[in-house]
Amino acid sequence: MRLLPDTFRNRLALLIGSLSLVVSLPYYLYIDRFYGAQLEADRGNALTGLAMSVATLLAENLRERQREIDLLARTPIYLEDDGRVDSRKLTAMLDRLKQSYAYYSWIGFADMRGIVRAASGDLLVGQDVSQRPWFQQGRQGSFVGDLHEAVLLAKLLPAEPGGGPLRFIDFAAPVQDADGRQIGVMASHAHWSWADAILGRIEPVRREHQDVELFILDARDRIIYPENAGVTLDNAFLARLSSQRWSEDGQYLAALRPVPELFPDTPLNWTVLVRQPLAGVRQDVDQLQRALLLFGAGAALVLLVLAWLGARRTSRPIEQLARLADRIRRGDESAKLDVHASTRELETLFQSISGMAETLLARKGELERANENLESKVAERTRQLEDANVQLESLARKDALTGVLNRLAANERLEEEFRRLQRTGSVYSVLLLDIDYFKRINDTHGHDVGDQALQFTALLIRASIRATDFLYRVGGEEFLVLLPATGQEDALGVAEKIRATVESTPAPVVNRITLSVGTAQARPSDRNAESVVKRADQGLYAAKGAGRNCIMACMD
Repeated sequence: MRLLPDTFRNRLALLIGSLSLVVSLPYYLYIDRFYGAQLEADRGNALTGLAMSVATLLAENLRERQREIDLLARTPIYLEDDGRVDSRKLTAMLDRLKQSYAYYSWIGFADMRGIVRAASGDLLVGQDVSQRPWFQQGRQGSFVGDLHEAVLLAKLLPAEPGGGPLRFIDFAAPVQDADGRQIGVMASHAHWSWADAILGRIEPVRREHQDVELFILDARDRIIYPENAGVTLDNAFLARLSSQRWSEDGQYLAALRPVPELFPDTPLNWTVLVRQPLAGVRQDVDQLQRALLLFGAGAALVLLVLAWLGARRTSRPIEQLARLADRIRRGDESAKLDVHASTRELETLFQSISGMAETLLARKGELERANENLESKVAERTRQLEDANVQLESLARKDALTGVLNRLAANERLEEEFRRLQRTGSVYSVLLLDIDYFKRINDTHGHDVGDQALQFTALLIRASIRATDFLYRVGGEEFLVLLPATGQEDALGVAEKIRATVESTPAPVVNRITLSVGTAQARPSDRNAESVVKRADQGLYAAKGAGRNCIMACMD
């Protein structure tokens, strides 16, 4: 039994409807397989760049906080002549430092027995902290602790809004007297809410894609940011991400990047996870597919109706018409439906079929134009994603305040110069420059003036170095200058030019700024690119110890 009667009317209707579907199907498949896949790949790469930027931003901020505690531990102004700690003077310093950074909840000094002798707000003074990990690790060297809930401070600090636990990150460093004997540990507890402030810097990128989710995971793959996320991450999902740059899992595109470690011996093993619902990425593709599907179905329906109403009895004029229609079906657009009918009904039929052919060709032209517009949109979207990747790459390597390159860019360039030294023997030198008494500028004039001083100093340094040299900001008030193809003697000349220029040029508000400079020359025997930086850092501390506003070269 046949589904439809074997008639000219039905056969013609099926032919025209099938032709409409055949024309629409390739465009539908192209949108689904190629354009959608390209869109997902580009968005996955953008998520990878965002995850890398966030990981770098977290590491840089952790490094800045640890550097503050290291500098405080190495500042001898709170030690009396006999090497004892002046608790009142140290408490005043700690209170000022706590006020300078809103997320410091507690800063204190504990002696070698683990008894707190001085602290901001006098919190925990007299308490025994000898069993605290920050004290035990801080006796060994600089230390950054993993996120943890408060124990002793929970009873002294205000409760969290909503009743949540107090969570901190610990920073610690050993304190030595003038004879180099260790006399205690300096430490701080930074409230975990600083993560919101740090990650607020990438809000413009997240606002552009409102459905992007960002998580920070600890060493056991637990979510530590945002707090109370209400999200459970499947271990299998994380395992698949660890082996590739980006991955589709269920309903998400995602990227995973580790946070660079500050101290390899005591790693935090934090990871940044960025993910975006796949539905949001494919929204444009799905809308275009639905529009094309509705258009194709509507066009097929219209053609079927026209064909069914236009078909009549079999006759010679209709046979002629069938041959001409077949020519059009094969792509002969020059064929003309010039058939003379003997009756008004057949004449009407021929006119209807002629209109149908013209409509088919017009629909084909519209589809071709739609394809051209689609390709144009794909190219524009690709260009926008490339621009966004370039912007993310630039943000990851540039210091936002001074406009010079940051520590990430410095590490890359130092690695290149070190490989060139190993390959060709071409030496290079490094200068580490630190603004003297920069904290005094912030305390006296405020952070806005301190920021202006940093910008002013960066401009003077950049103007004093050669076109082939490189300037980077690697800390709060610390800059690094890389001098390619430069030995120690020439490096000292460049350092003196920079120091003299900064000292002799009046600065806005603060009037006079001076620099302490440490220099070092790279050697073929160096183990890695950081070796020359460590020697320059030794020179910098020697310059500070010599009274500041001077240059010291490390020859060890």
